[in-house]
Amino acid sequence: MWAVVNTTSYAAERTWIQDKDANKIWLVVVKATYDIAADGVCRLAEEQLPVLRMAEPSGELGKSSLLYDADLAGLKPCTDLLIKGSAWAPELSRPASAVDVQVRCGSIDKRLRVTGNRVWEKGLVGGPVASATEPFVSIPITYERAYGGWDRTADDPSEHRMESRNPVGTGFAVRAEASIGAALPNVEYPDRLITSWKDRPAPAGLNAVECHWSPRRELAGTYDDRWRKNRAPLWAEDFDPRYNNCAPADQQSKGFLRGGETVDLTNLSAAGRLTFMLPRVYPFFETRFGREKIEHRAQLCTVVIEPDVARVIMAWQTSLVCNDRVDELDATIVTEKRVI
Repeated sequence: MWAVVNTTSYAAERTWIQDKDANKIWLVVVKATYDIAADGVCRLAEEQLPVLRMAEPSGELGKSSLLYDADLAGLKPCTDLLIKGSAWAPELSRPASAVDVQVRCGSIDKRLRVTGNRVWEKGLVGGPVASATEPFVSIPITYERAYGGWDRTADDPSEHRMESRNPVGTGFAVRAEASIGAALPNVEYPDRLITSWKDRPAPAGLNAVECHWSPRRELAGTYDDRWRKNRAPLWAEDFDPRYNNCAPADQQSKGFLRGGETVDLTNLSAAGRLTFMLPRVYPFFETRFGREKIEHRAQLCTVVIEPDVARVIMAWQTSLVCNDRVDELDATIVTEKRVI
């Protein structure tokens, strides 16, 4: 009962979830890992990464950014395109003070500015000023290096403040003196570069955003006294399914990617430019309720590109609303429809 029979070369897992109307939903995820060859051809990797039931942090849980979000958290209304990597100077023999990186795939076209290390210094007049920039060859693009963080410099803990859009970042301060010696963000939007300690730019990044960070957190809906009285423990009435998307809003595709799209990355690999096509994969599913068989297909919900190790990870979701048939569900058989 409730099994997945996976006949493909990929990883597969399943779980039960509920939507905001309390429907019992059978969710199956298939996950494929590919190596990106030097010629841009994607080949199935020997190691197939597992489907994740829980998010995987880069450090201490709750105090660091994510390496990967969970794959079985909920149904996504569109594809997340994520980049787990670094910015590279165009000429590796000549460190750069700043580099623009760019991601293009389908409807997504995003550019970020990555600047070498700087700190706020005490200025002669007019408040803190940025120090000279340290040139770099490569800098990881993580939310720890984007705008955000905590200001815990006040003696009274009740006066400590957090940037809710990125609690693990850097550069946030509520007083000028609190910023002295603090690192400026390395990763920014080119049209929102920080020029003063008072600036509050949108945190910039390319990888998964935690579910408890703003503005993703607010998409989960309103949990007030009315909710506690009338709906708990269900999702709120104003729950937005985009909450299940973990990519920054400008890395969520219009609709679902299908495979076959061209990915074009600039200054996100040591080669300078990386171009390849997403593999075309068509998982096919047959779910059995006793003698009844239901065929269904999946949507490509997540694409994670890792240029530093030349790897792309793709995940597909499929689901069935079961409700009073939960106990009848025996198994889902996963196969693959061949591309002609």
